[in-house]
Amino acid sequence: MDGISVSSSRKLKKNQSFPIVAIGASSGGMEAATGLFRHLPHQLGMAFIYIQHADPAYDGKPEAIFKQVTQMPVVEAKDKLAIQPDHLYLIPPNRNMILKEGKFHLLLKPKRPQAFLPINQFFINLAENYKEKTIGILLSGNPPDGTLGLKAIKTEGGITFAQDKTARFQGMVKSAISEDAVDLVLPPERIAEELSKLALQQENYHTALELISEKDIQDGDEHLNQLLRIIHRLTGVDFSHYKLSTIKRRIIRRMILLNIDTLEEYLEYLKQHTNQVHQLYQDLLINVTSFFRDEESTDYLKKDILPRILKSKLPGESIRLWVPACSTGQEAYSLAMLIVEVLGEKAAASNVQIFATDLSELAINKARLGIYSQDEVALVVPKRLQLFFNKIDGSYRIIKSIRDMCVFATHNVIKDPPFSKVDLISCSNLMIYLEPVLQKKMLATFHYSINSFGFLVLGKSESIGNSSNLFSQIDKKLKIFVKKKDATSKASFEMNYVLSGKEKEAGSFQRNSFSKGKTDDIDLDESVDQLLMKKFTPACVVVNQDLDIIQFRGSTGAFLEPAPGKASLNLLKMARTGLGFELRNIVHKASKSGKEEKKSWTETGKDTKNREISIEAIPIKNDKDSIEKYFLVIFHEGLPEAASETHLSFSRDKRVKQLEAELTGLREDLRSIVESQEAANEELQSVNEEIVSSNEELQSINEELETSKEELESSNEELITINQELQMRNEQLAETQEYSEAVFTTIRESLLILDKNLRVKNANSCFYKTFGATIEETEGKLIYDLGEKQWDIPILRELLEDIIPRNSMVSDFEVRHTFPQLGEKIMLLNARRLVRKLHSEHLILLAIEDITAFRQASQLIAEREEWFHSMADNSPMMIWHTDLHRKNSFVNKAWLEYRNMSFDEAIGKSWLEAGMHPDDKKRVEKVFNDSFSRRTGFTVTYRLIREDRSYRTILSKGEPNYNHAREFTGYIGSCVEIPEDMKPLS
Repeated sequence: MDGISVSSSRKLKKNQSFPIVAIGASSGGMEAATGLFRHLPHQLGMAFIYIQHADPAYDGKPEAIFKQVTQMPVVEAKDKLAIQPDHLYLIPPNRNMILKEGKFHLLLKPKRPQAFLPINQFFINLAENYKEKTIGILLSGNPPDGTLGLKAIKTEGGITFAQDKTARFQGMVKSAISEDAVDLVLPPERIAEELSKLALQQENYHTALELISEKDIQDGDEHLNQLLRIIHRLTGVDFSHYKLSTIKRRIIRRMILLNIDTLEEYLEYLKQHTNQVHQLYQDLLINVTSFFRDEESTDYLKKDILPRILKSKLPGESIRLWVPACSTGQEAYSLAMLIVEVLGEKAAASNVQIFATDLSELAINKARLGIYSQDEVALVVPKRLQLFFNKIDGSYRIIKSIRDMCVFATHNVIKDPPFSKVDLISCSNLMIYLEPVLQKKMLATFHYSINSFGFLVLGKSESIGNSSNLFSQIDKKLKIFVKKKDATSKASFEMNYVLSGKEKEAGSFQRNSFSKGKTDDIDLDESVDQLLMKKFTPACVVVNQDLDIIQFRGSTGAFLEPAPGKASLNLLKMARTGLGFELRNIVHKASKSGKEEKKSWTETGKDTKNREISIEAIPIKNDKDSIEKYFLVIFHEGLPEAASETHLSFSRDKRVKQLEAELTGLREDLRSIVESQEAANEELQSVNEEIVSSNEELQSINEELETSKEELESSNEELITINQELQMRNEQLAETQEYSEAVFTTIRESLLILDKNLRVKNANSCFYKTFGATIEETEGKLIYDLGEKQWDIPILRELLEDIIPRNSMVSDFEVRHTFPQLGEKIMLLNARRLVRKLHSEHLILLAIEDITAFRQASQLIAEREEWFHSMADNSPMMIWHTDLHRKNSFVNKAWLEYRNMSFDEAIGKSWLEAGMHPDDKKRVEKVFNDSFSRRTGFTVTYRLIREDRSYRTILSKGEPNYNHAREFTGYIGSCVEIPEDMKPLS
């Protein structure tokens, strides 16, 4: 098939390996996984590996669960266990394992503590070791895991799936889909169907992949060239000198996903579905990166390279870095964080500019936002996470000071003008996808961009190749280089890369001979041709239209020699005496006529011998669109034929005729040059007149531009004012956001933010502390599913699904519920519906006040108060209490019965009783008032009239009363009747 048919009839040795299907899941994943295997045939020739975070809902034996839904052998993965097709292997929870050379390997615990991300780790390992034979599937779950792993699989040519909206928990799959790491989003039963189709295609698929590296597969296949031209036309990116093996793998991968068998069919499909062209383009752009992706390189940059750059800077001088192929920006932000850490307190006053560029506009847009998921920042150490990130809606955003250091732009490093005067270029894992011709061009561009003794950082799989004249290696392992200051000027960059004429005319993307490595299978005829060319090639040179020598062939020493002074390869400067004029003249003729020109003459050498000299200029046919013209200049030297004795008498005449012929030729040449000069002068005069006219027009335009300039300056001033206001608003918004975040995290009331589907977007620390939950168990989950459905409360459903849609705000909505693990809770719910117009997002802010303890305390106080009243009323002694105004605030039942009064009649009356004997009144009042003023206790007797109009002696005793704050609140006391015979009146 057209070079790379998936169903090629050519028979190859059968590939003994088999695809590896890795399935990652978390909460709710067991349900989805069993649904997948229930619909999956048990003999597909694939090996299946299931990796899951520990799930409390399935804390039993998962082997038993899977054995109920599949006939495959279900095996727990163990160290050194060999993998086999048509088996299901279960990675034990909380274990780090990888698969290498067909065997499982248990990993030791890392020295440095890091986030436990088993799905990412296993997926990335499979991608590195099994490339396109890996299939990654991500099912239900919320932990920040799986996205980076799927990206790695997709990058290496594997196929990726994610569960659709049927996933109970959407956190993991949504993250992967948003990062464009998923090829197909399907329910589990449809994933099983697609796996069955892939199993039928796998042999043809791997056969096609093997054919890619075969010598007889032509890179210039017409359908392949057309496909690359379509990509070039729609995206502006020319992949003709990218490694075709990688490009063809990506094409085959897309064909497999679309169930297309031939390249011709795929080409027709792309012509009808332009969106698929962009899908293929995104596949060709390898957007894989991470924060601080290489620990050794990061440490070396921080401890050695960056301090050297900073030390070389004068005060106020800017620090400039360039990150080509920056993808989604993690590498650029990592460099910014390293610089801030190295600068310390000087960071705020330093001018740091980091230019980060990439072909992908989608990647650049994400990089500008600086917002990353929990999965993407999982391996960032907590200290950096706290210093350089702000948590926003469950994601993390780079702080403004770091974002301001980085300038992101779409940029093609191959053809667009580069940045200049940069101190360091970090370009990891881009050159491995380019062929040598582009690698050399890009390194020359980097050499131009970097300051003297600036640094270049490459990926560990890359090298500078044949550009060792431009850079010196500092660290062989880490691939860090320094610019050579005295490198030749030929290392300058070329901004216009032009293909040959045949390549453009036929649309061919064949490689030039210098970009292909020589093979060892050179046949005999080729070897003989090379020997003959070396031995018998005439002296000749290839020159351009400026007569600069491009190539030397044969022995040119008799005609050319280095000129004294500065080294030069110009033909006229290197020509021996007497040749310069003839060389210029003959090349000029060949350029004008477009045909080969030849000139011969006899000259006398230093040894007085005559020599026949011949020079020939032949135009070289080149790309018709090319500006450059090239010529092959051939030199011949020989002795004139020996003259016989009969002709000696005519030698003088012959010499005269020869000189006359040369003189005639020179006159003809001079006439031609004069005519050309006159024609050129006329053209120059015409051009001069046009220039004068254009100059007048330019003066008029300049006046208009001056006016426009003034208007622009006015507009610019307005824009500066608006920009300042916008910046101020942004700072106010940032302060408001930080303030809101601080309030949200520090308030002592539990707060939840729910989306329109009632899933938790965020919760504050009080909620986690009060209800014993974690972030992983909360964020992204339906509120009713929290804590194993402990929050599935009917009255809460009524509030969220009935009351809130009708009312934008609800206050003090009481909910009483018994939690299995926490016991009974009494909560006051305050809810408010919010609409974020900018994001078109509907949210519910739910405040939960736990009043359980308050209600218990109130109940206890009420019980104690009831107990006190009951005790007081049942006491035979008369008990009373006065407030700060010396009025009765409480009297017991005995007090009321003794005086035959009701409670309402007694409360609020003066503590100096109305029925007191007139002779005792003044004395008792003095005792009361003196004690009140001194806040001391008292004991006093007085006579009180009864119903029978007789007086009885009363003994009253009182003590000052204080609250818990030691504040005086009045007196509390008691009184009893004293029989006359027991105590005399005092």
